[in-house]
Amino acid sequence: MQYLSSVKRALSVLELFSVEQPELSLAEIARHMDVHKSSVLRILATLESSGMVARDGRSGKYRLGLKILELAGQVLSRYDLRSVAAPYMEDLARRAGEIVHLAIRDGDQIVYLDKKGQGQVLTVATRVGGRHPAYASAMGKVLLAALPPEECSPLIRGKPLPRLTEHTITDPEALAQELARTRAQGFALDNEESFPGISCVAAPIRDRSGRVAAAISLTVPVQRMGAARREELRGLVVETARAISSQSAGESIGE
Repeated sequence: MQYLSSVKRALSVLELFSVEQPELSLAEIARHMDVHKSSVLRILATLESSGMVARDGRSGKYRLGLKILELAGQVLSRYDLRSVAAPYMEDLARRAGEIVHLAIRDGDQIVYLDKKGQGQVLTVATRVGGRHPAYASAMGKVLLAALPPEECSPLIRGKPLPRLTEHTITDPEALAQELARTRAQGFALDNEESFPGISCVAAPIRDRSGRVAAAISLTVPVQRMGAARREELRGLVVETARAISSQSAGESIGE
């Protein structure tokens, strides 16, 4: 039990680092964990010896080590879909002139596998490997809508759905209806539900068995998302999703 407790504490330390806080001091880590500095120091020493964290010689602060990058690369290498989808995503980004995302679902969140497109004046601070609540995104809706009711229901009714913007769907019944529409029409929309001023349209990517395994989306500033433009982008996203699905039919999409 003591060993498991130590492992959990070590994992808790690693989870403290983020894009917003890439470096943390010993005192900051101890404060976040509400653990004495001496205990945290022992954990950090173990993590540092394995390359999981690194200590800056000048500031004395800790950051994630290169071993994390190595492990992340091994995980991403399992997702052949990422390499299959890349040229299609680049083509979609070029044709639409907007940001393209690729994501899978992990529980009640989506995980961004890839992101293409650049040069937009207004975009979102998403990153490969980052997570986002599934209920508040077009890709998340696509992935939730593909689940059997017994799997989907706990994810949208099991706990509160925090309001991210004034447009976020936080009522489970309203979300269930939205997922039913998504399932019927074969695509999903996000109307400023995640980020103010940002709209998205997403479509499902299927594996060889026909199972929805991932989703692709276009992220568009609302001022460029009129009715005609929405229909145009919907067609492009659905077309691209089908092309990737066809190409990846013989590939594995994670396990």
